[in-house]
Amino acid sequence: MKIFKWLPVLAIFTLLVVVACSSEEEAAAPAPAPAASAAPAAAAAPATPAQATSSGSASAPAADPSKVVAGGGGGEPKSGGTLRYVVQGSIKYIDTMATGAIVTGTVGRHSYDQLFWRDKDYNIFPQMATDWNMSPDGLTYTFTVRDGITFHDGSNLSMDDVMESHSRFARVDPLGRQLLAISPGNEGKSSKESAFSQSADGNTITMKFSKPTGMVLEFLAQLDPRQPSIMHQEVWSKKPGEPVKTAVGTGAYKMDKWIQGEKLEFSKFDGYIPNEGEEWNFTKGEIKQYLDGFVALDIPDHSTRIAALQTGEVDVLDDFTIDLASNLNGVDGVSWSSIRDGNMGTMAFNLHHAPFDMSEAGRLARRAVVAAAPNGKIMMAAVGGEEKWTQCYMAIHCGTPWTSSVTQAIQDEGMKTKSGNMKLAKEILAEAEALSPGISEKQVRIIAANDMPFMPEAGLVMWEAMKNLGFKNTELVSLDWGSRVAITGGEGPWEAATSWSNFANGLNPLAPHMFSGDTSLGYKNPKIDEVRAAFLVETDPKKQQAQYDEMNRIFYENPPSLNFFQFQPPRAIRDNVKGYCLDCLFPILHNVWLDN
Repeated sequence: MKIFKWLPVLAIFTLLVVVACSSEEEAAAPAPAPAASAAPAAAAAPATPAQATSSGSASAPAADPSKVVAGGGGGEPKSGGTLRYVVQGSIKYIDTMATGAIVTGTVGRHSYDQLFWRDKDYNIFPQMATDWNMSPDGLTYTFTVRDGITFHDGSNLSMDDVMESHSRFARVDPLGRQLLAISPGNEGKSSKESAFSQSADGNTITMKFSKPTGMVLEFLAQLDPRQPSIMHQEVWSKKPGEPVKTAVGTGAYKMDKWIQGEKLEFSKFDGYIPNEGEEWNFTKGEIKQYLDGFVALDIPDHSTRIAALQTGEVDVLDDFTIDLASNLNGVDGVSWSSIRDGNMGTMAFNLHHAPFDMSEAGRLARRAVVAAAPNGKIMMAAVGGEEKWTQCYMAIHCGTPWTSSVTQAIQDEGMKTKSGNMKLAKEILAEAEALSPGISEKQVRIIAANDMPFMPEAGLVMWEAMKNLGFKNTELVSLDWGSRVAITGGEGPWEAATSWSNFANGLNPLAPHMFSGDTSLGYKNPKIDEVRAAFLVETDPKKQQAQYDEMNRIFYENPPSLNFFQFQPPRAIRDNVKGYCLDCLFPILHNVWLDN
């Protein structure tokens, strides 16, 4: 058994080992981020971390059965039955590379597979890969893919499918675009034209880079709803954003029918080749197809969702409005839990046009909104009492290995507070008005999805706050999630939109869109791109910490979005659903069975 050898200078990878090992992450409501010394200490860990060996094994502990198995215990697994699962919002797209919508991730995690996935503690493990290695100079990676893998249509998986899928994903992923930039042959090309320098020999793929980096497995094992899915040519040949009506992958379940606004139907893929011999843990290990299939249902009204679960019409509810969770207390045959690591509430700015464009006046207008945001009031309105949310002052999620001294400075400066700093906000807006007279009179449309948790309440509070700040022409626009995604995917008509960011976005500083200086929202910031590029190839943990601090500072000086505080949405199931991880980041239906 050959251990994958990590260069000590690239030990940033070991940061992921500690993501969920502290008591803070195990609590229902996470505590503030760990001390600033946590990241450097983790980076200095041994060069052979627990999360990966060439055989796909690991020394990470098994998941806690009390957390993983719902319904009062497991019992003997049974085969058969169709599970009815209510997604958190309308499914507008099924292309897992075209959108970061969590509902689309449902398609990816079940219809597609990846070379690497993660366990519940976010350690990286092989899924489609059987063996991998990195050259001593850190410039060359090799991956061997399992034999006998076929697509849902019966065709054989080729290494071209793997390589083209990875390049397609990299073009739309912040971390992927950085890796493309240090892949030979991409000099002078835009990210839309770039591809990895890859070659195949049998089932082994070689990937080359011009500079050493420890972020390749990070890229290939992403949990974000936008995923490095291995796709059939029918899908990967399309540019992200082109209409994709089917999901042809190699995953355990194939998509049979998609009725927009109503449901997605999946059935067991009989040709699936599992990664045998590994204990199942979140997305790591051997997948067993106990279910005949499942139906992902779109039920917009949250009260209707709750009632359907209570009466047994559905089996699983993904995220739903927190204030309705109490309706499930004491209901026979029903269990619910908060998601362990939670979400960061956000509001995106449209930077394509005024008042929040990339001009100096637009920058000041965005900073004014950040300062004015009454974060505590938003959380109270959207999720309830303070036990259900955490004051987080990071640019990405609290509870990851990364923290920054800049967060204290942000509080000292009054840029992000519990109650909002309206005095400072109006001073900053006055500066913007001096540079661009009439900027506060520009139309501001806040898009808030009415069928999603958190978003409508956050939108209402921010509408009030922005009018009080001085944006008199502010309108709150209520839409379903699918329509919201369709509108905010372009330049307009919109100026701001409430949302949230999943914990998976914050596992490393190079993946989150908030640290990307070139986004579809119109954010173009060469300064933050420069710091991210240095971080990608930096080998000194102390320098990486300084770079991370700088990224946080740039984020607040020139914010592409407004981050509120962090919260833990609920998820619920019927007790006849077994093997389901109720508090995991995402709904995973692998290895789940129905005890009817």
